[in-house]
Amino acid sequence: MATVAEDLVGYFLLSFFLSAVITPVIIFLAGKTGLVAMPRADRWHDRPTALYGGVAIFAAFLLPFLAANSIQANENLILVSGACLFFLIGLLDDFLEFSPQGKFLAQLVSAVLLVGFGLKINLPGHPVMAICLSLFWLIGMANAVNILDNMDGLSAGVTMVASLSLAAYGIMFSIPNVVMPAILLAGACLGFFIYNFKPAKIFMGDCGSLFMGFLLGALAIISTHSGHPGIAGAGESLAGLSNILLMLAVPVSVLIIPIFDTALVSFTRLQTGRSIAQGGRDHTSHRLVLLGLSEERAVLTLMGVAAFVSLIALYMAAHSMEGLLAVLSITAVISMFFGVFLAYLNKDIYETGDVKREKSRIASVMATILNKKQILQVCIDIFLLTVSYYSAYLLKFDGQISPFNQGLIEKTLPLVLGVKVCCFWFFGLYRGQWRFASLDDTFKIIKAIFISSVLIIGVLLFAYRFQGYSRIVFFLDAIMTFMLVAGIRFLLRMFNEYFVRQAEKGHSVPILIYGAGDGGDLFLRELRKRKNHDYLPVGILDDDAAKLGQEIHGIKVIGAGNNLETLVKRYGIKIVFIAILSSPISLFESIKNRCKRLGIECVQIRPLVSFEEIGERKSKAERANVRVLSLK
Repeated sequence: MATVAEDLVGYFLLSFFLSAVITPVIIFLAGKTGLVAMPRADRWHDRPTALYGGVAIFAAFLLPFLAANSIQANENLILVSGACLFFLIGLLDDFLEFSPQGKFLAQLVSAVLLVGFGLKINLPGHPVMAICLSLFWLIGMANAVNILDNMDGLSAGVTMVASLSLAAYGIMFSIPNVVMPAILLAGACLGFFIYNFKPAKIFMGDCGSLFMGFLLGALAIISTHSGHPGIAGAGESLAGLSNILLMLAVPVSVLIIPIFDTALVSFTRLQTGRSIAQGGRDHTSHRLVLLGLSEERAVLTLMGVAAFVSLIALYMAAHSMEGLLAVLSITAVISMFFGVFLAYLNKDIYETGDVKREKSRIASVMATILNKKQILQVCIDIFLLTVSYYSAYLLKFDGQISPFNQGLIEKTLPLVLGVKVCCFWFFGLYRGQWRFASLDDTFKIIKAIFISSVLIIGVLLFAYRFQGYSRIVFFLDAIMTFMLVAGIRFLLRMFNEYFVRQAEKGHSVPILIYGAGDGGDLFLRELRKRKNHDYLPVGILDDDAAKLGQEIHGIKVIGAGNNLETLVKRYGIKIVFIAILSSPISLFESIKNRCKRLGIECVQIRPLVSFEEIGERKSKAERANVRVLSLK
C-alpha cells in the first residue's frame, strides 16, 4: 500500500513538474509569435495575455500517462483517445474560431464514437438511457469547464480540486482506472495554476478547457463501472432512478461548481432573452466580484466550496449512500437559492441601455413559472419535508433504512406531506416573500410544525395504534423540518448580509455612529440596504458604559462620547452620524462643535416618521379650525 501511495505521489509531482516547466516556454513562444489574447469588453483581463496554455496541461497529463503503460487497458485507451479528440477540437477552435454549432457538432461526433466504443454509464437493463445520459454528460461537462474558464485561475483550480476528489473516490472504492488519470490531471492543473492565477500570464484556451472537461466527465463515467458496497447495499431498498442517482451522486457533487455555473449562466441568459452561447461577464465568479469579493478571493472561495462539498460527499459515500442523497438534496436546494440570489444582480450585469430583446418562448415560460411564487414555495417545501422525513429515519437508525422502515416511510409520507403543507398554508407561510423573512415567520413555522406533528401522530395512533413507528423519528422529523424550512426562508437574507459585509470592507470613508440603541440599529440596516455609498462603519459610540464591547450587526461599541477626539484620530474618521432618535438639540450642537474643531462632518439621523410631529400638526390644525368633510 505504501508503494502504491509513493507511486501516486511520484506521478503527481511528475505531471506538476512538466506543467510548471512547459507553461513558461509556451508563454515565451506566444509572446514572440503574437499568439496572445487582447483585452475585450466581454472578457475579464485588461492586458495582452499568452494563449494555448492547454497544450502544457495536455502534455503534462499525456506523457506520464503513456510512460506508466496505463494505455494497455481498453478503458484507458478509449479515455486517452477521447482526450486527444477533445483537445484537438479545442485547439482547432482556438486557431480557426468555429461557430458554436460547428464546435458542438464536432463534440457530438466524437462523443458518439467514444460511447459506441464503450465509454458509457453503467446502467444494466437500460441501454438507451445509458447512451443518452452518457452523451449528454460528456458534452455537458466539456462545455461546463469551458464556460468556467472566465477568470484567472478558476477553471484550473476547480479542475484540480475535482480531480483530487475523483482520485480519492477511486482509492476508497478500488477503481484504479480513475485514480491514475485523476492524479495526473490534478498535477498538470496545479503546475498551470501557478501561471494562470491573477494576474494571469497565460490562458489555457479551448484546447485546455475542453480537454479537462471531457476528462473529468469521462472519469466520472468510468467510476460507475465498478460498484461498491454503498451502492450495492442501497439497492435493496432503492431501485430504478434511485440507483442511477446513487451511481452519479459523488461524481456530480465533485463537479458541483462547473455544473452550477453552467446552470446559472444558461438560466439567466434564457430569462433575459440572450443566447446561451453569447459571452459576457455574468458568470458566478463575476457576480461574486460585483458583490464585493476580490478576484483572487472569488476564485479561492469557489475552490473552497468545491473542496468542502467533495469532502462531505466522499465521507457520506463511505458511510451511507442514502445519507449522501439526503445531504446532496439539501445542497441542491441551497445551490438553487444561491443562484436565485445571484440572479438578482441581472439588472447590474446586463446594461439597461442594451437594445430591447424579444424574449424567446422559453424565457416567457420561465418568467410565468417564476411569477407563480406560491406554487414554487409549496414545491420546495414538499421536497424539503421529504428530505426531512427520510433524514429522521437515517439519524435514528445510524444511516441505514431497512426494508421494513422503507415500507413505513412509503405508507406515511403522503400523510406527512399533506398535513404539514396544509398547516403551513393555514398559518400563512406562503403569503410572505422569503427575502424579507423575519422573527414573525419563525413563530409561524414553529406553530405549524407543532400542530402538524400532533395531528400526524394522532392519525397514526387512531389508524395503526402506532405499531412499528418510532416516537424518536417524529421528534427528529420536527427538528429537521424546522432547520430546513426555517433555514431556507432565511437563506436569501443570510447571503445578502454576508456579501454586504464583504463589499463594506472595500469602502473608503470611515464613519462613527453615535448611539447603540434603536437609532443605531435602524441606521445600520438602512446603510447596508443601499449600495450607492462608500461609508465604512468603524465603530459605535454610546454613553452607556454597560454597552461597551457589545455589537450591533457586527459593529462594536468602541467607546463613549468623551472618547470622540481620540477615536477620530485613531481611525481617520471622516463623518460622525448621530443615531439617537430622541436626541436633544443641545447634544447635536455639542457634538457638531467638537466635530467642527476636528475638521470632520457631523450628521444627525432623523426617523422616517415622527409621530410627535404628526400629533403637533394635528393639534395645530384643530386650533386653526380646519374644516373636515365627512362622506355620508
